[in-house]
Amino acid sequence: MKTLYVVRNNPVAGREDEFNDWYNQVHLQEVLKIDGFLSAQRFCLNEVQLVPGQPFGYMALYEIDSQDVAGTLANLRAATWMNVSDAIDLENMDISVFTTVGDQLLSV
Repeated sequence: MKTLYVVRNNPVAGREDEFNDWYNQVHLQEVLKIDGFLSAQRFCLNEVQLVPGQPFGYMALYEIDSQDVAGTLANLRAATWMNVSDAIDLENMDISVFTTVGDQLLSV
């Protein structure tokens, strides 16, 4: 079983470079120091979309400890030492936790 902590967000207008630098150089490394976080990877919205008008341009996927999801999230909440950039639009974010419901299938 795999559990993902998914964050979709945007930078503050005009501060995209600062947002990306902070996320890639500071934030991902800080999150991975928190007990229960196993991996981290970021994505940007592709210009080609099946459904236009997506509200978020960026997504971060973190794999977390499936055996202690509540503990991992508590560790995150307690990590008041983390640096938070004011280039991130904190008012408009989508954060969810997902757990697998079946095996991963691969194309043949």
